[in-house]
Amino acid sequence: MQQLSANDIRSIARTNTTPIPIARSVRQINQIVATSMPAGKMVPVTAFPLLREDTLRNSMIHCKVDLMETAEIIKNGVKCRFMAYFVPFLAFERFNGGMDEFNRSYMKQNIADGATVTPFFNTMVAGAVGSIPIHKYLGFHAAAADTINTAYIEAYNLIWNFRARNRSETLYQAKKRLMTATTLAPAFWQHEQFKYVVPDWDDVAMEGSVDLSFTSAKVPVYGVGFDPTVAGAAGAVSSMRHATGVTDNVNNYNANSGNVKVKSKGIAGQVFPDIYADLQASGVKISLANIELAKRTQWYADLKAQFEGLPDSWIIDLLMQGVSVPEQMWKQPILIADKTEIFGIEKRWATDGANLTDAVVNGAAMCDLDMVLPRTPTGGIVMVVAEILPEQLFERGRDPLLFITDPAKLPNAMKDDLDPQKVERMSKGEIDTSHSDPNGLFGYRPLNWQWQQSNTRIGGKWFKSAPSNTFNEERQHFWTVEVTDPAYNSDFMISEVFNQLPFVVTNQDVGEVQIHGTAIIEGNTQFGTRLLENDNAYAEVIAQVDQGRITKGV
Repeated sequence: MQQLSANDIRSIARTNTTPIPIARSVRQINQIVATSMPAGKMVPVTAFPLLREDTLRNSMIHCKVDLMETAEIIKNGVKCRFMAYFVPFLAFERFNGGMDEFNRSYMKQNIADGATVTPFFNTMVAGAVGSIPIHKYLGFHAAAADTINTAYIEAYNLIWNFRARNRSETLYQAKKRLMTATTLAPAFWQHEQFKYVVPDWDDVAMEGSVDLSFTSAKVPVYGVGFDPTVAGAAGAVSSMRHATGVTDNVNNYNANSGNVKVKSKGIAGQVFPDIYADLQASGVKISLANIELAKRTQWYADLKAQFEGLPDSWIIDLLMQGVSVPEQMWKQPILIADKTEIFGIEKRWATDGANLTDAVVNGAAMCDLDMVLPRTPTGGIVMVVAEILPEQLFERGRDPLLFITDPAKLPNAMKDDLDPQKVERMSKGEIDTSHSDPNGLFGYRPLNWQWQQSNTRIGGKWFKSAPSNTFNEERQHFWTVEVTDPAYNSDFMISEVFNQLPFVVTNQDVGEVQIHGTAIIEGNTQFGTRLLENDNAYAEVIAQVDQGRITKGV
């Protein structure tokens, strides 16, 4: 029998799925940005696209934010957080996370069931110049009647929703942004002193549970029965309903309800029923296999926690089975850089004789973002967002010792070490002593955590007995954003309530952003050669060339 050669095999291989090799090019996108930003918002400051199969090589962007003038030096820290995300095009909701539908859309083909084509780009009319805040802060321009796509708007909203879902599923469900939203979204608070407090926790996973088995299928119950002096009546009996709701026949022998007796006992002149089940006589078994099952279940529950931000339960189930889902990473935003800087604040005094008592206060924060991405099969958008937020003070939080009146309330090493549930309740009064419901539940924290949490104390002329967001000249040294009766809700996680009271001008953007850097991208994009201005050089040269051909045989 004749054997096929390698060339023969290649000649009949007509179902190869490996793309042809394309000469890769390298392009450099310089990022030169000047924009402004309000505080308390997640602001897009720069963005650029990656095409399909592009790779983001070592790229660095230098970010600087200047804080506008304040009346006094702000004593609590003011932070600026810079984050760079890559949002794959596959993450856009209209593709439903399906690579097949994504590719069909890219090639403008009907989806698999023969329905219409899914548009790769959604479009909109730009509208009045500057009417789209997301585009305005990015510095994108379009005439009012121009048709534009919504890719940058969708990427921004996907980033915010992704962060919200990572922070809290409850927050995501309550505040999820539509893909068409064009306004700036609230920033996310960074509560370092309360980062271990949660609104709820999985007590079942912490405790575990072990099933018990009785040696007898039926446990005898004492204290209820029939009068033994009454003879039973034979014959068919109508059915009866049990406490569980199950209905069946009483038996072939029965006595009417008037002959039912209940054992009783007297306590302090009152009658109580004395009914009990004898569990000791029945015997109880604990299976070692069930104990091991409880331990293993706890272990798997801890592992599952890392997937809780994924929207599809079946994806989580696959990952929990150890099955890789390669495309999953391209279905959601990817954080590629994250840095938080504290503004350096300085006060500069006037130097001219007439104004020596006058001064201005400014601040600045800067950082470098290093960004690298592997080859991206879907393409997408790299977007850098920034947030300016003051450090929240929680100045009326309870001192952990001040409210203790019994030494039994202090930590006890032996008792605490043996506590099977090392969790404690945190009341609303602990975060704000002026709370109208001081004993209400705020959240849960690890046992004894209040003995190592950070505390902020502001006293003297700056002492403040209740929350207020109105102007107070004495308090211009502090940038406080607070709500009455704080609770572990959206206000605690995102900056929905905000003010800019310490600034000289309170109704304008408080930050001025400068960005310089270079994005180096390797991809399949093919570029034309350098163009030179037309000087007819080719025509002049070719005119001097004898282009005639010899006719053979003549």
